[in-house]
Amino acid sequence: MKRVYFLLSGILMFSFLSQAQEEDPISDEELKKYALVMDFADVEKKKLQDSYNELIQSHELMDGGKRFVEIKEAKGDEAKMEELAITEEELAAYEEIEAKNEENIATFKEAYTAKIKDKEVLGAGIYNSVRKALKSDEELKTRYEAIITEIQEERTALAEEIESETQEVEGGN
Repeated sequence: MKRVYFLLSGILMFSFLSQAQEEDPISDEELKKYALVMDFADVEKKKLQDSYNELIQSHELMDGGKRFVEIKEAKGDEAKMEELAITEEELAAYEEIEAKNEENIATFKEAYTAKIKDKEVLGAGIYNSVRKALKSDEELKTRYEAIITEIQEERTALAEEIESETQEVEGGN
């Protein structure tokens, strides 16, 4: 019985290793698709953070963000909220800001997930393969870093070009 178990274990291990070796390496095209989605996510996360900060700092009851931080730290501690004299209006404003931020995050997650699942953009299979491989494949990490850097540089150059053209148009009026 032990021999049969050992033999079956060996066959299964050989099968698994053979299958792993037969997997296609990740192409530059797949890596670029992944990098484009990750760059999108990074840009959108920055926009989310900027939007959240703007919501906080621009609200008249949040005192440029100071009051927001106080409310956040005191939330759930009635004694602390009373000590800080947090009003119902301030608490409602705080909750409104948090709700809007959660809505923005949900919208981002929906768009991000859609990009991952869309086979025209990336595809869940490629996403999972690349993500997993990046954890252990140093050569792939190096290729990815070169591609993501190129994408970021192109995006930055395009933004600068648009900014320059915008200034020219505004200056001409």
